[in-house]
Amino acid sequence: MKRLVVLVAVATSVLLAGCGGAGSGAPSGSGGPAATGRPSAAPSASDSGGTSGDSSAQFGGDVCSALTKADIEAATYPQGSATFSSTDTQEDADTGRAVVCQYLVTFGGGPEVVGVVVSLLDDTEFGNRAEVSVLAPPEALSGIGTEAYLVQPAPGLFEVWVTGANGRFKVGAQAKDSAIALATLAAARD
Repeated sequence: MKRLVVLVAVATSVLLAGCGGAGSGAPSGSGGPAATGRPSAAPSASDSGGTSGDSSAQFGGDVCSALTKADIEAATYPQGSATFSSTDTQEDADTGRAVVCQYLVTFGGGPEVVGVVVSLLDDTEFGNRAEVSVLAPPEALSGIGTEAYLVQPAPGLFEVWVTGANGRFKVGAQAKDSAIALATLAAARD
């Protein structure tokens, strides 16, 4: 039952964040297969209040290069060890650029599920972190980018919201330590 609650919380959070979109293949260095694409429902950049910096410079222009297959498989998940499967992206409606990357994993022989999500953020979205963190106030973190906060939008979901070298982004995972560790790795690649 606990596993079901965690999976429902993660699925709800992903749906609330608007994660859907066209498949982008595997993260850099992963060699994994491409995910099947779905139509994008991402809002346009002009709807979200502008961006911090040149978002095309974030992660070399590919949000899915924020993390690698090795990063995803080394993360801690409540369900146990994960095997990287593929990535799936959500694109900006105006630019067609991927702004969200879902890293899909499997546990044992189970179905493919979202293990980690990296999303590019604009200034307005980043400023709304207190409203999004419904379980506890955002917690300032040090040593990740130039500014970082731990945000809890749902039970069993932890996000680290980061101001990096080339813009703002968030990394979401089911385990707090994994979200922090993966955000640290992503910030170093931004």
